[in-house]
Amino acid sequence: MSRQHLRRAAILSATVSLCLAGTVTGLTAATAGASGTPGVTATSITIGATVPLTGIASVGYSEVAKAANAVFKYVDSKGGVNGRRIRFVIKDDCYDACGGNPNTVSQTQALIALPVFATVGSLGTPTQDSVRNLLKKYGVPQLFVNSGSGDWNSPHTYPSLFGWQPSYQVESKILGDYIKAHFHGQKVCFIGQNDDFGRNGLAGLKDVGVIPAIQQMYSVVALVTTSGGNFAPYMAAEKSASCKVVFLDTIPGATGAALGNAEAIGFSPHWVISGVGADPVTVKKEMGAIPDSEPGALTFSYLPASVQASSWHGWMYKVLEADHVDFPGFKASTPLDGNMEYGIGWGVSFAEALKAAGRTFTRASFLRTLTTTVFQSPAIVPLQYSSSNHQGLHGGFVAKIKSVTQTEVVAPGTVYSTDSTKAGRVVVTRILSSGIPTWLR
Repeated sequence: MSRQHLRRAAILSATVSLCLAGTVTGLTAATAGASGTPGVTATSITIGATVPLTGIASVGYSEVAKAANAVFKYVDSKGGVNGRRIRFVIKDDCYDACGGNPNTVSQTQALIALPVFATVGSLGTPTQDSVRNLLKKYGVPQLFVNSGSGDWNSPHTYPSLFGWQPSYQVESKILGDYIKAHFHGQKVCFIGQNDDFGRNGLAGLKDVGVIPAIQQMYSVVALVTTSGGNFAPYMAAEKSASCKVVFLDTIPGATGAALGNAEAIGFSPHWVISGVGADPVTVKKEMGAIPDSEPGALTFSYLPASVQASSWHGWMYKVLEADHVDFPGFKASTPLDGNMEYGIGWGVSFAEALKAAGRTFTRASFLRTLTTTVFQSPAIVPLQYSSSNHQGLHGGFVAKIKSVTQTEVVAPGTVYSTDSTKAGRVVVTRILSSGIPTWLR
């Protein structure tokens, strides 16, 4: 699952270009008037994010920033990081589909004006692409963007922009390599979102020699306006072509539409689903009363599977159970879904980076810390950036959807790693995260 953050659900509205062309009244004064490092005081650090708390992208994804905030609240309850508490300001941008203001640009302007030390964990490729230049102009780091787009790995153009999760291309290369080994000779077909999510995913498959016989791209707008009905002809075409393996680069709502329409016509291929749209808890919410045929599907994960032994699981439950505001009623029997894990994952990463930065730091020194330190988090592999790589995590494992609430590792102990280049090989890695840092326990 992705849990996997990231995380897309609508295309940018026309208001984005208008907002970028508009003024940013008050930002210069707010930023220039801050003493020392913007957003940092002797007792606190203020960060912020724009995320879809409401609207068509909010199902599941609204939990991500809240879960990260639960980490910050937990850390604060223990005295903060190096004596500072983390203040996390979450702005709702509806994935830039609120129908006017507020939207991603205006909400980002509001965060800059506070000021924030950085934006951390904002969600979506088109939304975050729309504010890259704005944040760069005001010197505000844009950290841990919730998306697997390769757009975040542009250190020469955007030196303070960092992704967090593996790229879509890395994910599909690893899944494609698995398809080649275990579904040899079977016809593979593909459905992806008609943006970098689908395009990069398809490129990753081709990089490892998996050339889908049918390659279809769906529109999120059509997904919403047809309530998933736009997937009926896609499924009919792939059934008619006798596709045996169907690879989905889909958000949860589109995954549900694909599975539901396939069920309606008796089409039951081997499903291979991007971690972005595979989380079983979220997919089941999207499918409602429709029979859920996702159990048995393969996916990619860079966070612990729900039935995998991991010291992080108990810690995650402790953190979420303690947050009675954002997760009221959460208890030991509540399913821990991928969106919660994702938010906790990058929340821990930010706390770790802040810890490593020391008591005295600037924006520039904090960014240097990011590129020179290896961070432990709930992710399967450690988080390690460099001056030339701002993408984020680089590997994970192949997982299977076990039930409507559970995932399991297909080959326990086998973790794959690669990069986003065409030439990069998929290899089994021995470099794994080492568990919960002592100071967080």
